[in-house]
Amino acid sequence: MKKITLVIIAVFIYNIYIFAQIDSNKPYFDLMRIADSSYKTGNFELAIRYANQALEYGNLESHLYNLGCYYSLNGDPDSAIYFINLAIDNGYRNCSWLTKDADLVTLRYGTDWENLMRNCVEKSRQSTDTILADYIMTFRGNEKKYRLKIDSLLKDTGIHSRAYDSLWKLIDSIDKRNIQVIDSIVELRGFPDICMVGEKAAYTVFLIVQHADSSSHQRYFSLIHESVQMGCFKKSHLAYLTDRILMNSEFKQLFGTQLSWDESFNKYTLIPIMDSVNIDIRRKLFGLIPLNDYLQRINH
Repeated sequence: MKKITLVIIAVFIYNIYIFAQIDSNKPYFDLMRIADSSYKTGNFELAIRYANQALEYGNLESHLYNLGCYYSLNGDPDSAIYFINLAIDNGYRNCSWLTKDADLVTLRYGTDWENLMRNCVEKSRQSTDTILADYIMTFRGNEKKYRLKIDSLLKDTGIHSRAYDSLWKLIDSIDKRNIQVIDSIVELRGFPDICMVGEKAAYTVFLIVQHADSSSHQRYFSLIHESVQMGCFKKSHLAYLTDRILMNSEFKQLFGTQLSWDESFNKYTLIPIMDSVNIDIRRKLFGLIPLNDYLQRINH
């Protein structure tokens, strides 16, 4: 039964959510891969051409946002503003990044930009429970404190040491207490996502769920998935949880977020992934940096 359930989850994630509104029988990822490559080489006209062709097969908000960036870099501010507003209307909520993205530097003036920012802020504005958020944030310290010691222990003593075992026992006890707290909040108030408690507290919730046991992963998957669809949880966090569920069930991962410690090389190595050709396309769609950049960051 467990294996059947996990196969259903894997198929659901791969065919329904990742491809979202995309007909996977059509060359969506091929077109987006060419568009992304063209963008990286500075051929923005070609990037626009292929990204527009891909619209025939899907309109994920990250795709719309990227198309806006392509138009901005190609000197067409009207089209850029149009597609970024369209991305916002389809779920894009990172208003802070709009003010920092170098691709949009030429757009940040005038009424059109002001209206775009107003559109983003209005769609993102939610009444957050600050008291609950502050309470959740009190669990962040222990969540982070002891895990930071793991890396230094791995390099100094490896995984076969009494100190390493003792630290993991302590972390495990903290993880169990933390998920019990989140369970209680969900029972009393509902799932504490960004729309309820704000981004920082919601990130703490994600970490607690991610570090919980396998049964908790599967219980919270649907809640996080639903929040992502409403724009109230980061897609990158759903990607991490998805990979954790697949990894713990001996499936290949989809996004390349999960690593294991290799004592022979004294570094983290990637756990096997499925469909490696499209890995960076999937990562980009879910707000993750390219895989090689991620691996370099982890090991340096």
